[in-house]
Amino acid sequence: MPTIFIQDGYRVSFYSYDLAERMHVHVFKDGHECKIWLDDLVVAFNRGFKPHEVAEIRRMISERRAEIVERWLEHGRHEN
Repeated sequence: MPTIFIQDGYRVSFYSYDLAERMHVHVFKDGHECKIWLDDLVVAFNRGFKPHEVAEIRRMISERRAEIVERWLEHGRHEN
């Protein structure tokens, strides 16, 4: 599970086996996890984050979306 970045205690990653799905990230902090789709920033699932934390995560993902996409595509090239 490559870590893309860590910011404000949030670890943003993806699973290599998820590359067949549309682009998304998993975000972890303090035992909580959520999955965010990159194209529309919709929360696929949320396990434990409060609404204000989800809003912060979505803002962070939006601001760093280009970096995330680059890492996703780069990782996908190395997997094939």
